[in-house]
Amino acid sequence: MDAVAASGETYGHTNAAGGKRCIIEHTSSNPNAPLHIGNLRNVIIGAHLAKLQAACGYDVKQAFYVNDLGAQIGLTALAYSRVYDKIKPYMKIDHWIGAMYAVMNTCQELQTVGASLASAGGDEKKTKGIAEYFDIYQDLRERFEKMMVVMLEDVRKIENIKVEAGKLNLAYERQEEWAIKIFRKMVCDCLTGVQTTLSTYGVQHDQFDYESELGWEGSNDKVLAIMRNSDYFVPQTQKNDKGVPQGAYLDMSSFIADQGLKTGKGGYQKEYPPLYVLRPDGSTLYTYRDIVYSFKKASRSDLILNIICSEQELAQQKVSLGMMMMNPEMKGRQYHLSYDLVKLTTGKMSGRRGRYLLADDLYDELKTVITEKMRKKYEDKGEVMSAEEFDAVTHEVSTAAMKYALLSVSCLTQINFDIAKITDFEDASAPFILYNSTRVASVVRKFEAKVSEGKLPELPPLAEVDASKLDDDKEWLILMEYVLPFASMIREAGHAKLPEPPQLPQYGCHKVCDFLNTMVRQLSGYYGPQGVRILPTDSQLETGWDGVAATHARVHLCKAFKQVIDNGLRLLMIEPLERM
Repeated sequence: MDAVAASGETYGHTNAAGGKRCIIEHTSSNPNAPLHIGNLRNVIIGAHLAKLQAACGYDVKQAFYVNDLGAQIGLTALAYSRVYDKIKPYMKIDHWIGAMYAVMNTCQELQTVGASLASAGGDEKKTKGIAEYFDIYQDLRERFEKMMVVMLEDVRKIENIKVEAGKLNLAYERQEEWAIKIFRKMVCDCLTGVQTTLSTYGVQHDQFDYESELGWEGSNDKVLAIMRNSDYFVPQTQKNDKGVPQGAYLDMSSFIADQGLKTGKGGYQKEYPPLYVLRPDGSTLYTYRDIVYSFKKASRSDLILNIICSEQELAQQKVSLGMMMMNPEMKGRQYHLSYDLVKLTTGKMSGRRGRYLLADDLYDELKTVITEKMRKKYEDKGEVMSAEEFDAVTHEVSTAAMKYALLSVSCLTQINFDIAKITDFEDASAPFILYNSTRVASVVRKFEAKVSEGKLPELPPLAEVDASKLDDDKEWLILMEYVLPFASMIREAGHAKLPEPPQLPQYGCHKVCDFLNTMVRQLSGYYGPQGVRILPTDSQLETGWDGVAATHARVHLCKAFKQVIDNGLRLLMIEPLERM
């Protein structure tokens, strides 16, 4: 209890990492759409790992890589440039821009399969391929008609949407001022909406790094010049041995063999696929630019961790291997943490249809459920809370429910999202933990009320408390199994051993949830109806009571228990509550 009281909010924190600099890249969603549930798992894992690592003594920075280049962004910027001055957004700006992308992508696909945009939605005979995109078109029109009417007046006049978007992309890459104005306004508008969503969940990045600027500052050219001198670089050609154009690539199989790197189980896959870095026309590919960005991150850190969906695992491994090929000192400097998908119980997400389970909509749904449950609890108890405080509490419980749901299982476990389960006040959930934390706070408040009424003496300093009065096995079990090992649990979760590549460090982003859930279950049994009486009843005080020393010891104990729970909650980006 002495250590908990002395350290307060930093109890459990250590300097195990010795100030090692770590950059955690997470979120990095395309800046042409709002965040959906899949993005949100990435966000919460990355932000939680940053908290864990800071508690382990790392100097942590959270980075967002803004992918402001590529076909999708060019299409969206083209739509944005044709609509922005003609109609004001009538929905959240990132939702608005996501709808633009869905519409423009559908129009492009209709052109590609030979359909006329002027007749879109008409009754002419359609092929199977055209019919699919007409269905998408009609779906989008029903949902975004006001915007589409304005947008299509201009878009239907574009002879070739793909070519026009490509021209806009190229102008932006070449730093042409008119194109920069369009792209940066669109991208920043979208990121503003995304940041609003992130702020709802209490997440904030330390730096936003733009993909386009790697080219503008010359980093792409510098790295490419070094890469071309590698023995493993194979230049692009307009005619390979099969008579077709082929992009430039790095011969990864030869590099692995020459370096004697392990293959097979626990090593790199045999017949390792090449790492393509340039198209046949010499333009750079995304994976190449990812290598350039990785070197940039390495220049300002000792360790890089990328939070990435498991579908991208091979691509991430290639980037790290490519870094090592160009500079042997990069071995073990960059790793990734993979996570599995979030599955919906009904329906599917589709960017081209503009259909997602949006993080914003999910928050609204969670808050509605939590608000209804908590209002009923207050009515049943006859308690009163101001509207402002009630809104703040329901907000924190709602976001906490989401964070706990996304962190309560290991990263590579697929999540089947169930709102009823994650808002259960009686089961393993954030509301369950928060509620038990507030019950401990209530015990302390009731003690303080009895002191102010003159029914109990004030709480003495901890040094003057008789710890021998803590004579119940339950309280010593909680001390020995949860309070004392708290720091060890944090180190196990956030300070993983860095293995020999391609093996990955094993971070325990579910460990804090497991720890808090089991701790509060033990705690609930300790002070519950069948547990230890911490405070005397009024009748006991009136008839004479000699348990003051035990009460003082147990109030200090409750404060220590709550401090550990609260410190754990803050690692989950959940702000503890005093009542709910």
